[in-house]
Amino acid sequence: MLSLIPKQAKRVGLVGAAVTDHPKINEIVRGVVDSGREVGISSLRADRLDDELVELLARGGYRTLTTASDGASERLREQIQRKTKEKHLVRAAELAKKHGMRLLKLYEMVGLPGETDDDIDELSRFATELSRIMPLALGIAPFVAKRNTPLDGSAFEEIKTVENKLEKLRKTLRGKVEVRPTSARWAWVEYQLAQGGLEAGHRALAAHRAGGTFAAWKRAFSEPGAKRSELRVVD
Repeated sequence: MLSLIPKQAKRVGLVGAAVTDHPKINEIVRGVVDSGREVGISSLRADRLDDELVELLARGGYRTLTTASDGASERLREQIQRKTKEKHLVRAAELAKKHGMRLLKLYEMVGLPGETDDDIDELSRFATELSRIMPLALGIAPFVAKRNTPLDGSAFEEIKTVENKLEKLRKTLRGKVEVRPTSARWAWVEYQLAQGGLEAGHRALAAHRAGGTFAAWKRAFSEPGAKRSELRVVD
């Protein structure tokens, strides 16, 4: 594989849906790093991280270790069939600290089907524990059901409810954990596009023509009687 890397390349990106599942991932990363290049990996599974790999990533230029927790609680992670446990995330924090990284970043979802305030409280509690090991940032995205996935067809939680959960996390974790949420409103737009068919494309065009603001998108998708003349595609 190393023979395929251009000689002038200073940084090598390893891209895939589950790069750390590769049986020779440590060997591959070692080859890149030993050649004097920096390395980047598109996705790191916390349960696949070990001391050797994190040490290689640090040598390859990593200053932030990024992985995903996904569900706000252990119960939700089991529900959506994620293998990541708290022990894996604690280990990731410990390894990041050991090898001199500056930050641990976790991707989270809120608004999963069946999520309760208890799940959000568990996230706050666990994030606080992690922050005592390593500076922590949470990248939080509202859950958006995608086509042809196990949760296809699941409803999008009310925007206000999602915003309240995000605000609760901000208040609870203020001064301890950096909370970086994405917009609940624009996640709702993403949901409409992800779950829609051809009609969603027509409505997206109407929203664009109306200025592309959230209000325009909401009006385009919320008005059941949108005029076909407003949605017509023109050359």
